[in-house]
Amino acid sequence: MSSKRFGTFEGVFIPSLLSIFGVIMYLRLSWVVGSVGIAAAISIIALSNFISLSTGLSVSSIVTNIRIGHGGAYSIITKSLGLEAGGAIGLPLYLAQAISVAFYIVGFAECWKYVFPMHSFLLVCLIAWIGVLMVSYYSARLAFRIQYVVLVIVGLSFISIFLGKTSGAAPAQDFSAVAVSSGSFFEAFAVFFPAVTGFMAGLSMSGELNEPKKNIPNGTLAAVGVSIIAYVALAFWFAKSATPQALVNNTNIVIDMGRWPSFVIAGIMGATLSSALNMCVTAPRTLFALSQSDTLPLSRFFVHRNQRNEPTAAILLTALIALITLLMGTLNQVATLLTMFFLITYGLINFSVFVEQTIGITSFRPSFNVPRIISFLGWVGCLVVMFLINPMFSLVAWLVIILLYIGLIRRETERYSPDVRSGLLIFLSEQMAKAAAKLPYYPKIWKPNVVVAVEDIKNFAKAFGVLLAIVSPSGRLAVFRIVPKVTESLSKELNESIEEFKQEGIFSEAINVEGADSLKGVKTILQTLKGTHFPPNILFYILPKDEARDQSIIEMIKQTCLEKLGIVILQQGKAELSDDLKQINLWIRKGSPNLDLSILTAIQLQKNWDGRIRLVQIVDVKEEIDESVAYLSRLGDLMRFPADVDIQVLVGKFPDVLMQAPKADIDIFGMPEVPDIGLIRKISQEIETSVLFLRDSHHESAVA
Repeated sequence: MSSKRFGTFEGVFIPSLLSIFGVIMYLRLSWVVGSVGIAAAISIIALSNFISLSTGLSVSSIVTNIRIGHGGAYSIITKSLGLEAGGAIGLPLYLAQAISVAFYIVGFAECWKYVFPMHSFLLVCLIAWIGVLMVSYYSARLAFRIQYVVLVIVGLSFISIFLGKTSGAAPAQDFSAVAVSSGSFFEAFAVFFPAVTGFMAGLSMSGELNEPKKNIPNGTLAAVGVSIIAYVALAFWFAKSATPQALVNNTNIVIDMGRWPSFVIAGIMGATLSSALNMCVTAPRTLFALSQSDTLPLSRFFVHRNQRNEPTAAILLTALIALITLLMGTLNQVATLLTMFFLITYGLINFSVFVEQTIGITSFRPSFNVPRIISFLGWVGCLVVMFLINPMFSLVAWLVIILLYIGLIRRETERYSPDVRSGLLIFLSEQMAKAAAKLPYYPKIWKPNVVVAVEDIKNFAKAFGVLLAIVSPSGRLAVFRIVPKVTESLSKELNESIEEFKQEGIFSEAINVEGADSLKGVKTILQTLKGTHFPPNILFYILPKDEARDQSIIEMIKQTCLEKLGIVILQQGKAELSDDLKQINLWIRKGSPNLDLSILTAIQLQKNWDGRIRLVQIVDVKEEIDESVAYLSRLGDLMRFPADVDIQVLVGKFPDVLMQAPKADIDIFGMPEVPDIGLIRKISQEIETSVLFLRDSHHESAVA
């Protein structure tokens, strides 16, 4: 069964226009003009309609670039900013639309009571609610056809108003000269602005329009244009026909001054009832779209459609929410909050277009182009207007959206939308990288960006604890492996090996490279990575058991030094390294060229393991002990070591006293000037623990 049923006029223009023509136009515009004067009133109309016009232009642009589905604004935001953002705004938007049904019914009942004061207000509301529910439940087409009648009635009310009589007293000769304070201006703005929030009523019917890419732009912009003309004309008519005092004191003046008051009353009733009907038709479409994406609990209940293609369960829930709102009688308390949700929706639509225009992705090729300044000002305008109307409710509305967004992200839904979030983040990182590239490097900004040469996946897995401690919390990890032939299984294996790092929030990436020898290919890998925006500064290598490769390892170390990277070589001890290690022995040699990287690495391990550092130094004779202790104490202060750092001074020659050092979970040594892999193996075997041997790149600074 095809769901395409409506064209531009019936499906977009009329519902949007009638949603704009409502109680505020008939009963509050006169008060605005009387309160602030014609000049300020026109400014309020212009500013309010700038929001609607810029958003309408942004909507027109984006719907000509995507295949819009059900849900209108929800669909746009989802396809631009992601399912979580769409859901976070979609649910409050739906509730705002559903509760708006009650607002419009109350407006209808107030007008009815003006004509028939003897009738029960609540009874009138309930009868109107039943009528709205029956029509929307039976058929959206019937609801939209009723709007033709309402449109004629509204037209007759305009004729009655413009042919009406004056109030009898002369209007102000210089009406623009009415004194306006900033407070009264923004108070009047807050009262008027909700009048323009209905301009996207037709957008919510996006899933049932014949040609959304044509219907929505044409219908929405036409409705906004006609409403601007109508509001400006009415504002001038009020200014010409009555004094400011009369306009302020009599909110029903438009009825009293109409040539045929019954036409005006009928126009008010028709516009409010039509707006309620519009919302009772469009709100269920938003809920239906949310349910299709499985964004809500019990979503499967709200995707049901009857034989007439109506989302019946969604309609019934919408009507129930409206009824509860009517019975609670808390409309004034939530009115401002609902306006905030509408404004956030409009702002995010403008923001979505601005983002796609800015990041320059090729897929953004709308047939309806809008200057970027329009979407930007529309976005900023929505934010500003929110806080002008009510700062507290603005913060509450944003807090609700943010909490919903966080909740949806934590659900980790498997359904995704083709959004541009990754494109936005890539764009921002590119711009920041360009800016950073223009600045000189200083060791103060050093952090561990480690490239790991992997030969044995099992050994790499055993080194997880020490590697994580070195790079956490904000370092980066690039893992590469050189293999004779890259296969899908090998790629999967390597990617799985870094999954734990990603789960810990470490920026990690892995790649297999075809080559004959893993160590001989390191030079090419390092040269390639150095040309990237975020080059590595440390090569991490796990020493294999095969001693026949020692000469190749020495060559790799030399090549790494030529590329000006620091080097960390891990010789694993008998026990596996874990992330609950506590004691770190940092061996200090006076004048060592590797002091900075050794200290920085020790501090990283101490922080992430919540461990303790012991500074160990060897002297030739006992007489040098005091001098050594003083030196290590000064070094601890200079390098800002933790206060509980231990100091241990040993007397003798290095090979002889190695076993005298207190035991630790890991020992850190500087690498000899001439790399000696045999010595590294021997030291690790003698102290029976895992060992890190490091060489500075001289781009680090532990003092900075």
